[in-house]
Amino acid sequence: MAGELSDARYVQPLNDGGDPERLVSIQLLGVPLGLQQRAAEHNDGLRREFQLLVEHGEAARESVPDRLVKVAAELDRRFLAFTQTTRTELERAASRGVDQIDVTLQLPAAAGPAAAEFGELLHEADEYCAAGRHLLTLAAPPDVVAFRKWVLGELVRQIHGEAPVSWRQFSESSS
Repeated sequence: MAGELSDARYVQPLNDGGDPERLVSIQLLGVPLGLQQRAAEHNDGLRREFQLLVEHGEAARESVPDRLVKVAAELDRRFLAFTQTTRTELERAASRGVDQIDVTLQLPAAAGPAAAEFGELLHEADEYCAAGRHLLTLAAPPDVVAFRKWVLGELVRQIHGEAPVSWRQFSESSS
């Protein structure tokens, strides 16, 4: 499908020989705020439940919940400061009743491989949720999965120097 990254490419590490700490401008064009909010709520709920499983010893070491909690914490540590302005921008736009906005992030090139790894873990987490053990959180619905593939895929693609693909273009080519 045009606009969607294949699984092999989606997890491909950054290999352009560049500095992983150089900042790259990432444009997310036409972010649908309602869907973005639902995706954020799903991810937050999943992280909370996985954290509880880990804290209460119900998740084996190196299990999907354990790995997702560790990777999410590492991503927060490394990249949260770069995304805080964008989060505020999204919240303000949603509070004004805006349906969609364009956002620009300035991220270190290292965010590309990290986004690919996180995307792979979220896919594993969906499979874990679908198995129905220990959790209240269900696997992400198809539109949330498509949205996060787009966002994480845009990070990977644009860090590799490719032009932005809008949510509309991505969603139309994926249907």
